Amino acid sequence: MKKDDKQSLVVRNQTVVNFTKVQLNVTKKLIKKEAKEWIIQAQKCIEKVDYPGAIDACMKALTIEPENAVAFRYSGIARMLIGDVADALEDFEQALRILPDDIITYKERGFLYYELKNYEQAISDFSKIITIDSTHVEAWYSRAYTKYDLQDYQGAIEDFTQTIELAPNHVEAWYNRGYTKFDLKDYRGAAADLTKAIQLHPDDLNFYASRGEARYHLGHLRDAITDFNLIIQAEPAAANAWYNRGVAYADLLNYTPALHDLERALELEHPGAKTAIEAIKPLVKTIQ
Repeated sequence: MKKDDKQSLVVRNQTVVNFTKVQLNVTKKLIKKEAKEWIIQAQKCIEKVDYPGAIDACMKALTIEPENAVAFRYSGIARMLIGDVADALEDFEQALRILPDDIITYKERGFLYYELKNYEQAISDFSKIITIDSTHVEAWYSRAYTKYDLQDYQGAIEDFTQTIELAPNHVEAWYNRGYTKFDLKDYRGAAADLTKAIQLHPDDLNFYASRGEARYHLGHLRDAITDFNLIIQAEPAAANAWYNRGVAYADLLNYTPALHDLERALELEHPGAKTAIEAIKPLVKTIQ
């Protein structure tokens, strides 16, 4: 009986141990689920522009799982959006320490560096994303945009081109590549890219304005006037379009409509209109 009692005790103790292990596993699963729910709550708070609520939810998740990279990332995003730059960067750093290849964190930190005008660091983060995933369209586009602000126009064009190769209908890439080509005085290339942007998004007046200027510099004055006409019809208070059309008419020696457009530009407070009018008025009198 004593031997049997001892065996029974061993069996009973083992049963207790196994039950405890099961309970611990269940508890761990419940804890992980709870942390995940706090992260979901943080995401919802960010969508509702409740950034303090998002930070609080992330802190609760991190209390449960101190090495949760997603919680650090969302905390960083929320802090970034309320202007708490130093703590946002610290949270992003922690997220990347845990998940060194987390593309989303690199992207958000890159955006923050860009807003801080720390373009070199922004480019570094966008480049890291491209190293991890060479097909990441947003990283190529964001790096191109940042290179433009650094006046690395050729580098920007290369990255905009890669964006277009990956996403042929990326209208912003077409527009900004055209804009960059314009800055490099490649007016023919600029006009071609801007035409493609217009095909993809025919309602954006900025596209017509930029193409009109490119056409003007190419000497395609009537085509430029056509673009400025479209802008004026859609937005009669567009001072720059009145001015540019007036200048184009003057170059065509059509001084009367040129003067009319420049006077309208002056009414709309265009800074160059007065000087242009003074130059054209004597010419109008000459042909009368």
